[in-house]
Amino acid sequence: MLTAFDEWSGVANGSQPFWESRAQIIAKLIRATDSVLDIGAGNRKLSRYIPKTCEYTPVDCVADLPGTFVVDFNQDFQLPGVNFDVVVCAGFLEYLDDVPAFFRQMALHAPGRQIIFTYLFHDRKMRRTEMCVHNDFPTSQAMLGAICTYLSHVDVFAFDRETAYYNATLSSGETIPTVNPVLITELLAIPESAPMRFIRRMNRSIKKRLP
Repeated sequence: MLTAFDEWSGVANGSQPFWESRAQIIAKLIRATDSVLDIGAGNRKLSRYIPKTCEYTPVDCVADLPGTFVVDFNQDFQLPGVNFDVVVCAGFLEYLDDVPAFFRQMALHAPGRQIIFTYLFHDRKMRRTEMCVHNDFPTSQAMLGAICTYLSHVDVFAFDRETAYYNATLSSGETIPTVNPVLITELLAIPESAPMRFIRRMNRSIKKRLP
């Protein structure tokens, strides 16, 4: 499936009003000393919430904003020649033709780096008329099963409605079982208030990121 460049150009120019909270959640895992590679940066919402001391490199498939490293991962795999220790893929994986291949390349080029990524688990994403998705993992377990070879740990640290948030470490070696390998449907069914559930999972994952 071809990448929808016109739609992503609109996103880079600000047409993403509902994604503010996603950037705020992810920013909680970014430390002041981190160098961040934001893949699928859009209009760079994440840069507004991470510490100002962070080095920030936006990566996207369109060049609407100056300073963006431009690459279409459905056609090629390239990373900018900058130092980074955290990779963020927020609202990006759904638009890849081959998610496992992307993680394989990331693990090969950046083993040991932290990767924070999201995925939307809901049938409605397949009914979109704009920014049509390129893949559809029905459960968190199915997605992690496809990519866990390239990760040394995975923590499902938060979720917002149908979107799951993952904190992991890239690895080109043998995988380690996930910290929280349950189905996203089971996570959503946990009888606990959403704020408390979020805080509990977030605190656990933040501890992993402390020096």
